[in-house]
Amino acid sequence: MFKYCLKPLLFLIVLLCCVGIQCKRDRTSVDKKTVTIRLATEPEQVDPLLARTLADRQLNNLLFLSLLDYDPQTLELIPILAETLPTVDSITSGPWRGGMRYQFTIRPDATWNNGSPVTAADYIFTFKTLLNPGVNAAPFRIYFNFLKDITADPLDPKKFTVVTDRPYVMALEALGTVGLYPEYYYDKNQLTKNILITDLTNAGRVDSIYQNTIELQNFAEAFNNKDPHKTIGGSTYQITEWIANQRIVLAKKTPHWTEKIPILTAHPSQLIFKIIPDANSALSLLYNQDLDVLTGIPPDRFEVIKKELAANYHFYTPPKLSYDYIGINGNKDYLTNSNVRRSLAHLVDVEQIISDIWNGQAQRTIGPIHPSKSYYHPSLRPINFDVARADSLLEIAGFGLTGSTLKLRYFYNTKNEKAREIGLLLKKAAQAINVEIIPTGMEIKALLTTYRQRDYDLIYLTWTTPLGLDDLRQTWHSSGNVAGGSNRTGFGNKTSDQIIDQIRISYDSKTRKELYLRIQELIYQAQPYIFLYTPYERMAVHKRFSIHPTARYPGYTISEFR
Repeated sequence: MFKYCLKPLLFLIVLLCCVGIQCKRDRTSVDKKTVTIRLATEPEQVDPLLARTLADRQLNNLLFLSLLDYDPQTLELIPILAETLPTVDSITSGPWRGGMRYQFTIRPDATWNNGSPVTAADYIFTFKTLLNPGVNAAPFRIYFNFLKDITADPLDPKKFTVVTDRPYVMALEALGTVGLYPEYYYDKNQLTKNILITDLTNAGRVDSIYQNTIELQNFAEAFNNKDPHKTIGGSTYQITEWIANQRIVLAKKTPHWTEKIPILTAHPSQLIFKIIPDANSALSLLYNQDLDVLTGIPPDRFEVIKKELAANYHFYTPPKLSYDYIGINGNKDYLTNSNVRRSLAHLVDVEQIISDIWNGQAQRTIGPIHPSKSYYHPSLRPINFDVARADSLLEIAGFGLTGSTLKLRYFYNTKNEKAREIGLLLKKAAQAINVEIIPTGMEIKALLTTYRQRDYDLIYLTWTTPLGLDDLRQTWHSSGNVAGGSNRTGFGNKTSDQIIDQIRISYDSKTRKELYLRIQELIYQAQPYIFLYTPYERMAVHKRFSIHPTARYPGYTISEFR
């Protein structure tokens, strides 16, 4: 039984194994090993460093390979492009004394589309790209301030050593799970060939080097603006068709070196992603058996659909490693006061939302750590719905019934009906204390642009949490509250930054847990988000496949013929 397939970065690549038993829909013109999957939104970019949305990541997971990845069932790191897990040693002398050394070897059979081998040079090129200040990868660069050098073995192009200047508990997954780019394809003019990794890892010099190196600037501009339709990675799939707002087709490369490695074998000859923003349209296709996989089934219809389609589909509700939240822009003068933010949290009746809007298909949460993790704070009580308390906190902050009126824009994705409903509930509750909430729906691209530019008051979004340990630096460290960074609420000070930094180097699990509990307390007190819930996935998978539900996105591995 195969149980795993290709995936870079921190997300699942699903092994889909198909069979062609007879079903109602007409398959005469469709390969029986074709799998049809719904995408709710069209991807923007589909490569690891530029991917932002779930749709982006679902595609890049299928197009790129990383050195290591998480097994979807055990959630343990296993070798993918790497021959084995790396050798890891402490550095006891030299300029990086106190740091760590990771020695990797790439599988001997690993090759790119043009037949050239995957080598250390490709790994080094990938990190030159990631560390280039002009490349739109700022949300990922913040994770790699521990990285100092990467050196290829002069005797074996498949071997290389990564050097860090300090211990970092998440270094192995960070270094091992970045999808590799083929240097020959993305740097045809060899603009980065003579750039040194040590220049790009030098925090004191990198910006100056970039400003004075035209090659780095030209490469960054070309990389940021490349055509996503022409994306090429190292996996067994490649894009063969992309019709905007309709479908994206991935076809299996045949032959491909992964066919010789059971854990990397992919059976579908084609993956057809149908772009269907409207949930009702997606359900119509499911009823007609024109979709093989549908996730995100509306919770209020899930039980009925299960009964009506039981003959042809299996249904599953694994937990999702994500949480929904309402971000509060603490960079705005009128939202800097924590009493204002906590007041707003008291206006959201999360229990009612879970019961009535989610039909019970979600679990409350109090912060950025998933409730399933051992270091989730068990003593922090969810903020309850309490209009009187909200009014009291606003009065303390100078607003409320006895102060000036507070007007707040609440942005949400127009395709997210739940976010719209929650905005209306919030608006109604806020009216009682003289707060005006202005719900405003936006298309997803405009919504994300608004968020990145910090031009919002309140915004409804979803965050996907990692499989391994949580590195909170990207979103919660004050260094990320800059243009291009991912801290878009203004949260953070010296104390919280020190805790986040200490978590990253704490190998003792007890000490690390205490730090995780403390940072959750600080975030809870500040309420930069109104933390809502972690949903359960609700999916239908055609009975032509046998599946294993998993907490890994997108929630399943289809693992054998039937």
